[in-house]
This record gives sequence, structure tokens and C-alpha cells, in this order.
Amino acid sequence: MTPFIDRVRQQSLAWLVFFVIVVDLIGFGIVIPILPFLSPQLGGGTDDIAFILVTYSVAAAIVAPIWGRLSDRVGRRRILGICLLGGAVSHFLLAVADTLWLVYVSRAVAGMMAGGVPVATALIADASTPEQRSRAMGLIGRAFGIGLILGPVIGGVLARSETDFMLPCLVAGVLSVLAAILAFTLLPAGKARDDPADTADAPPATLREIVNRPGLPLFICQFCFHTSAVSAAVYLFPLWVATSLGWQAREVGLFFGLIGLVMVVTQGNILGRMTDRFGNLWVLRGAALCFSASLALSAAATHAWEMGALGLLVFSAATLCLPVLNTIASHLVAPASRGQFFGVTASSAAFGRILGPLVAAALLAQGGYGMAWLGTSAVVLLVVMWSLTFGTVLTVKPAETASDVSSSAL
Repeated sequence: MTPFIDRVRQQSLAWLVFFVIVVDLIGFGIVIPILPFLSPQLGGGTDDIAFILVTYSVAAAIVAPIWGRLSDRVGRRRILGICLLGGAVSHFLLAVADTLWLVYVSRAVAGMMAGGVPVATALIADASTPEQRSRAMGLIGRAFGIGLILGPVIGGVLARSETDFMLPCLVAGVLSVLAAILAFTLLPAGKARDDPADTADAPPATLREIVNRPGLPLFICQFCFHTSAVSAAVYLFPLWVATSLGWQAREVGLFFGLIGLVMVVTQGNILGRMTDRFGNLWVLRGAALCFSASLALSAAATHAWEMGALGLLVFSAATLCLPVLNTIASHLVAPASRGQFFGVTASSAAFGRILGPLVAAALLAQGGYGMAWLGTSAVVLLVVMWSLTFGTVLTVKPAETASDVSSSAL
């Protein structure tokens, strides 16, 4: 009965983490659509909107590895709760922002406290066996999907006018506080190790030791490549359909809500069944190749149905790549170093969020949407090439046992 009890316990913990992150990401989904409208209201221009987004990503890129390492040392639950409370502070600052500089401060605080997702990812990896890992990682994608669906809808309902965003920001802050309370009260403080020989209590590896391991630096770059392509597509798609089809914010919002629904549906049993049958690398190859091909085909799309279908394919394929990359990452380091490693990969992804829109904007200015889509497609091909070459020889650690869920990880 012990393996069965361990499995039930691990699944329950993964779903608890999922629930905590969903509550926080609904608040995140409330705030993000507000930023493009809040900045002009306070005297900012279109460049300020971009710089506000970059402020968040730069702060996240710098701080994420620190939060990850701290979670390895003092426990996942404590760091997750602190990050959630810090996110609440950023939302409250945004609620009372009456000057542009306070908006910048709010987003900088939000970026510095953005360690919650990589820490939660490490916690879910701790709470799952290698066989369950892909399904467990899909829970993070599901959480983002629910936040993408519910957050903007709630924010739109709460906004009392097109210029009054205080109430949505306050609600987002309250949701982050609630998520922190749930993390501190529902997530277990830990338990005794079942297997005294388990090595998860070994001292965490240093950052230098991690990045000096053969193959890992190039693997970490895949998070930057993937996220830069996704960010470029998020930047390009609304402009593309607005220019070509006359879509407004409402239509774009509904479309991304549909993407969120796709994430909820696919990043669970469907993703798990695919990785069970074909393996993580083959699913990554297929998803990345589909992502790249649909971006390239977008360069030639002219009709509304083509643009809509390709847009759906672009983002659907893109959302399958990240949980698979996270699953692979979870096998590459010891449990005692997972927090720091996921912090490093989150930092790489944050740099991708900075580079993607900048490169896409430059390509758009030089050669129009065709060149921008093709350039973005070429970036994703780097992920495909890695999965076909270096990905096949990257050393994977021996599978952990069910008893790898430890008090040190929590």
C-alpha cells in the first residue's frame, strides 16, 4: 500500500500547488491588460509601455536565480509565500499609482518578486515521480491558462471606467495575499525522509557548478529562444490582426482567452499521454517544429480564417514546449538544486521576454510582417535543432524514487 499512498500524497501536493498558483495568476491576469491603458493616462507614451514591461523582465531575470537558491536552502513553501506577498505589494502600489514613476516601481517590485512560478515548478517536480513529471508540469500551464481566461474578464468587470483601474488592482493584490495565505497554511512543512540513503539532502550545487556541467548552458538557452519567440508572437499578433482585419482590443482579448482554454485542455492528460507514448524529446521536437512552421506560414497568410487558424496553431504549439522543457530540466539536477536551476531557466526566459519584442519590432520596421514572422520562426528552429542534436546526448540523471519528496524541498 505504501507506493499507492505515496502516489496519492504526491498528486494531492501537486494539485495544492496548482490551486495556489491559479489564485495568484488570476490576479496577474487582471493587471497585465490594464498596463497599456494606465501608462498613457499618467502621461506616458508608447515607449513607456514597452519600458514598463522591460522593467519587469529585467528585475525577474536578475532575481529569479536568487529566489530559487533560497528555496533550496530554506524551503519552497517559505519562499513561495514571500514571493506571493511581494506580488501583492506590487499590485497595491499599482492601485494607488498617480504618477508614471510609481508604475515603474510597481513593475520593478513585481519582477523582483516573480520567483513564485519557478519555485512552484521546483516544488511540483519534487512532488512527482519521473513517470508523472510531464503531467505535473502541465499543471503550471493549466494555471496560466485559467489566469489568462479569468483574469482579464474579472478586470474588465471590476473596472468602473476606462480610466479608473484602482479596484481591479486592489482585487489582484487581495488575491495574491490569499494565495500566500493558502501557501503558508495548506502546503506541508515537510515530513521525514522515507529513504535514509536518498541524496536530496546533499548540499545544493553552486551556480557555477550547474552552468559548468557539459550541455547545461546550451539547454538553458532554449528557454530564452522559446520565450523570445512567444513574446515576439504576442507582440506581433495584435498589431497584425488590427492592421489587416481591423480587430479591436475586445477581439484580441477573446482570442487570447481561447488560447487560455486550449492551455487548460491540452496541458494535462493530453500532454501526459503524448510524453508517455513518444517521450519528452519527441514531443518537444514536434511542438517546436509545428510552432516554427505555423510562424513561417503566417508570413504568407492574407485571409481572416488563415490568420486566425495560424494564430491558434502558433500559440497552441508554443504552450506545449515549456512544460516539456521544464520536465527535462527537472531530471538534470539533484532535487536539492532544483530551485536554483529553475530560477536560472526562469532568468533565461525573462531575457527572452526582453529580446523577443525588440527583435520583432526591428524586423517589422525593416521588412514588414513577413520578415518579422520568418525571423521569429528561425528562432524556434534553434530549439528544434537542439532537440535533434545536443538534446539527445544531454545526460539525464537516474530516475528518482517516490520518496524523493522531502522536508528539505518544502
